[in-house]
Amino acid sequence: MKHVAAIAGLMLATPALAQTQALAPAASAPIGSLIGPALFVSDIARSIHFYEALGLHVGMDMGPPQRHETMLVFGDPRNPGIILLSDKTATAPVAIDHGHGYDRTIMRIGDLAAAQARLQAGGFATTPIRDVAMGYRMMLATDPDGYKFELVESHPHSQ
Repeated sequence: MKHVAAIAGLMLATPALAQTQALAPAASAPIGSLIGPALFVSDIARSIHFYEALGLHVGMDMGPPQRHETMLVFGDPRNPGIILLSDKTATAPVAIDHGHGYDRTIMRIGDLAAAQARLQAGGFATTPIRDVAMGYRMMLATDPDGYKFELVESHPHSQ
């Protein structure tokens, strides 16, 4: 239940932040922006399958074949996305180790039920979709390498 309170607090802060930014004077150049997390993956094809089920697509591939990066985005590749890192230079498979500082990535999804159906059809487990607060619904999913995602959708009447 403490996660539900934290989620609700985060979602409440997000609209307020957007309103604050809209009132701020326009700067001549942005100070910076988020590109997105870079995640090491053990099987790039399987990982891409998972993220495509969430509605992302390959926006950009870069780097040499042995240390390749694939950026997945919802739309324009210049917008934030998720970067999948594959490293074929290791002589043995490298275990993906999750530290205690990172918990999950939270993503807004337009149609949560459809995303759940695509994930489950691809063999990926999800938690049940549940109502959390203020018209928001959410579920959890874990990618093939154990990265956790909280997927959030607002009800149509709340948008």
